[in-house]
Amino acid sequence: MKRTLRFWAALWAGKIITMALLVTGKKGTTLPGKIANWIDPEIMRHLSLAYTDGIIMVTGTNGKTTTANLLASILRGAEKCFAFNQAGANLVTGITGALIQNTRWSGRSRASLALLEVDEATVPKFCAQVKPSLAIVTNFFRDQLDRYGELDTTVRMVRESIPKETVLVLNADDPLVAQFGTNHAEVVYYGVERTPDSVSESQETREARFCPLCGAELDYTLFHYGQLGIFNCLSCGFHRPEPEILAQDVRPEEGLLQFRVDVSSFAIALQGYYNLYNALAALTAARHLGVNDGLINKGLRGFIPQAGRMERFYLPEGEITLTLVKNPTGFDQVIQTMLGADKPLRILIGINDLAADGRDISWLWDVNFERLGTYEARIHQVICTGLRAEDIALRLKYAGVSEGKLILEHTLTEALDLLQTNRGEDEVAFILPTYTLLFPLREILENRQKKAGREGATT
Repeated sequence: MKRTLRFWAALWAGKIITMALLVTGKKGTTLPGKIANWIDPEIMRHLSLAYTDGIIMVTGTNGKTTTANLLASILRGAEKCFAFNQAGANLVTGITGALIQNTRWSGRSRASLALLEVDEATVPKFCAQVKPSLAIVTNFFRDQLDRYGELDTTVRMVRESIPKETVLVLNADDPLVAQFGTNHAEVVYYGVERTPDSVSESQETREARFCPLCGAELDYTLFHYGQLGIFNCLSCGFHRPEPEILAQDVRPEEGLLQFRVDVSSFAIALQGYYNLYNALAALTAARHLGVNDGLINKGLRGFIPQAGRMERFYLPEGEITLTLVKNPTGFDQVIQTMLGADKPLRILIGINDLAADGRDISWLWDVNFERLGTYEARIHQVICTGLRAEDIALRLKYAGVSEGKLILEHTLTEALDLLQTNRGEDEVAFILPTYTLLFPLREILENRQKKAGREGATT
């Protein structure tokens, strides 16, 4: 494909802007891509042709960032060079910016392989210009309905956009994802045999109550979480495919989540069984790329969580876990993880309703906060912050958390102070923000952690 003058103008403009942003100490993840796409709307297509070893796309509702970064950790350990939108800028502008950073002034790519996290709503635009060689699809849940629309629309849009020649790495336990493999040439499924929390009956919110192929109600013999589990349609025969990569002997042990695939043992230093699926997706893709199990396990064990994905901060008053919340199923899994610690809890929940968070916060009423009400005796306090602090406090009150344990504090620094005040040695602390509160809170935590480190070094 011939590169035009518009392409060269877009590339060089993007690189100049990237350099200027780096000099001023800014990340420069989206602005270069925004300007480059304005100059040449086809720039992604031109840039993608340089990746002769393939382009890996990671998409789905939950776990995209963690899955992509787990796979990146494995690939680095295998000494593979690749382009990567590591900052999680997964819209067209961010993806373009990442590709520009990996492209020389001459137009040549610094790597022959690309690993790209792609927002579900961006998949059609992405695949219109880029032909991924491998596509990982994690799961589908309701998320920001004001932006994505109905879930069925999102699922159909993604399914119809992925080229038929792309190899699919699919979550076998999610009916909405598993259906992608029914008419596709090459598919690799991953799944879970069972976890310690798997149950035969579930009252959790689940998206795929009905068969995505014929509309009849699905029959489940086992639920892992949400709609993920062992399912079968008694009407048309659609069922959970047999996973080529199956996690067995799943167990939390010594701060690790351990599991076995075939005869190989693996472990990740992440909380929550939903992270098991992220690890399996990365493992499956890595095996497909020819990475051996030893290097895969090393990459999984050595993984450091990205910003706000069960990220831990160490302060004088004790450890704090920061994790993003954005939809009912994800929030339910975070609650499960918190309660699984089996210790007294201090919780800070931050809810905003800006565009990046989703304007509609009615999803909070689909979260199973009643579990917190049931275990209220273990909860020391819940601090509510953000633009919709009152809304989350009201939701928790209706869930059974007593008013005496609910604290409203709109100032982030003071909310964090309250979280740590008179904290007991055995109490665990979690901070659960939506998107636009994540990085402001993270910055405060980082600064306090650094200050604590400096003070510790001088005493």
